[in-house]
Amino acid sequence: MKTIITLIFLALGLSASAQQALPKTSWQSFGYQKQPDHIKRAYYKSDSLGYEPTMAEVISFNKDGFIIQEYKQVLGKTPREVVRNYVYKNGVLDSINILETNASYNSWQKMHYDTKGKLVKITATGKYSEYTDTFTYDDGGMVQTVFRKKASGESVLTEYVHNRSYVKVTTTETSGRKIESSYIYDGDHLFAKFTITKKLRIRFYDEARRINYQTTDETISNPFEYAMNLRTEYQKNPNALAQKFGNSDYAEIIFDIPTETKNEHGDWIRRLQLDKTYRPTQRRLVFNQIMYADGIKSGSTEMDLIFESKVRKMK
Repeated sequence: MKTIITLIFLALGLSASAQQALPKTSWQSFGYQKQPDHIKRAYYKSDSLGYEPTMAEVISFNKDGFIIQEYKQVLGKTPREVVRNYVYKNGVLDSINILETNASYNSWQKMHYDTKGKLVKITATGKYSEYTDTFTYDDGGMVQTVFRKKASGESVLTEYVHNRSYVKVTTTETSGRKIESSYIYDGDHLFAKFTITKKLRIRFYDEARRINYQTTDETISNPFEYAMNLRTEYQKNPNALAQKFGNSDYAEIIFDIPTETKNEHGDWIRRLQLDKTYRPTQRRLVFNQIMYADGIKSGSTEMDLIFESKVRKMK
């Protein structure tokens, strides 16, 4: 059986979205280098016919640097708005209220804490979001497990193994069938992930090159040890993944951010992103306007024609 390798050039901060975790609230957790007050973001479609706005986002923080609102507006033939409001009490996140254009998708998440201030439970209510997350911690105060019980009867157990830097997720369907997934980290970055299925797929992330390699090699009998061994090689030799997978004839670029511009603080303000899961490729110019907490503004959401001309031929 040939090993099929898929290369994906990735944008930023890779994370295992299937995992349940503590909500991100601080400005640092969003990857900014300096505390923002709010960020405005505009997406533009760009092709041979010109350009037009397709989506707008606004992210707002309070004076303490904690997020208070995320707003998204999708433009075009199917317009849509989504607002996530973060409510704090005594400096602690109390609830998250999610409002959508289609009210059927509205939901509300309530945080519950123990007497020591640790988050122990999240209850979510909504037509399509009815579940309870229960958290446990190890002796060092780090999250050990998160157990999600859905109203449908399905459950998801997320286990954090900090001493080996990996996360195991077990989904139990209403039929009783269990699905196991693993997420292996190299420091703060996701290095590999896979789900145990009949057709095994292991995805590896090369953080330095922003490339994602995916293999379906059926000769791999133990995907966990295979991934852990590759992580050890990668830590010794940053070229290990490229050397193992880079020369495959079976390669496809799925997503690419070929260029971006950062300000003097290291926060990006302009970028080109290409999503090749669409046919033809979805081409987006994205512009960030950041208002920092100290009143300094950087970037703009207006279309930058000079930047557009520089990246016009990038594919």
